Amino acid sequence: MKPPIPMGPPDVTELRDSIDQWAEFVADLERKDYAFDIDNWRNDVDVRQLILEALPMFSREEMGDHALKLDEADKVFKANTRDFKKCVWGHGTQKKENWSPQNNWWYFRTPSRSNGALEDELATVR
Repeated sequence: MKPPIPMGPPDVTELRDSIDQWAEFVADLERKDYAFDIDNWRNDVDVRQLILEALPMFSREEMGDHALKLDEADKVFKANTRDFKKCVWGHGTQKKENWSPQNNWWYFRTPSRSNGALEDELATVR
């Protein structure tokens, strides 16, 4: 069995791609109602968590225009979502991951223009 290939240094391109994905999701959220379920919402906001985890590896200079793109996408996200009193992943995951509304605010927000099915699922989050 071959040993695993060692990972190379972090690549700012991957961070930029994640920021592009986040910005595209947020732009859709601004334009239209959110039509998907809670699993999709969690996956969509997980992208922002991945960005947070990658940010310490790169300076704003290395990120280039993507630093501003992230700032703008975050503002648009906040404008098109509402506070949710719980973590969308539930209290157990919140505690295990040590997420807080201050540091991981995307997990504590839901779409302003939602749908009935998502709202029903959000009502069951514990």
